[in-house]
Amino acid sequence: MRKRFGILLPSLLIATALALAYFPLTRQPSDRMSVSWNSAVTVLQSGQVTRAFQSHHLDVTLQLKNGSVLTTKEPTIDAISYELRKCGDPCKNVVFATE
Repeated sequence: MRKRFGILLPSLLIATALALAYFPLTRQPSDRMSVSWNSAVTVLQSGQVTRAFQSHHLDVTLQLKNGSVLTTKEPTIDAISYELRKCGDPCKNVVFATE
């Protein structure tokens, strides 16, 4: 019985530590906000975006000059790439990454 307790207790401690480490990483930070696609395009065109990231699942993340982050869903794959090209001068220094 004592041997089982010696195995069970460390296992529970490890599982608890892993859960505590995992959940803060999956929570959306307070400076991250989900917006509509049209709102994201408007912000992009305003010149406030420093970085843009696109995933295979149509998720787009925009990092702003003030440090905040906007997330949205693009209507079609590569729509953010199209908007960046169309944007012109306000978007010329935006760092773009795709998955």
